[in-house]
Amino acid sequence: MKKIKDERLKLKNLKDIRVLFLIQTIGIVVGILGYDFGTKGIDGMTDNPLWYVFMITAIVSAYLSIGISVDHEAQ
Repeated sequence: MKKIKDERLKLKNLKDIRVLFLIQTIGIVVGILGYDFGTKGIDGMTDNPLWYVFMITAIVSAYLSIGISVDHEAQ
């Protein structure tokens, strides 16, 4: 595959990845963890290994968003 050099295509690619990440996150939270919550309760949901993946992802996402917010406010 060739590297994308056009900035518009790079931005479009990043937006597409963001949408895919959102769909994946909703699938994890509602589909799998929601099912565990409904059948096993809160303890069963938090015992699922996907719970840890979701929490780590949320923490990293928040950390990265803070960096963008700080850069935006500095200008």
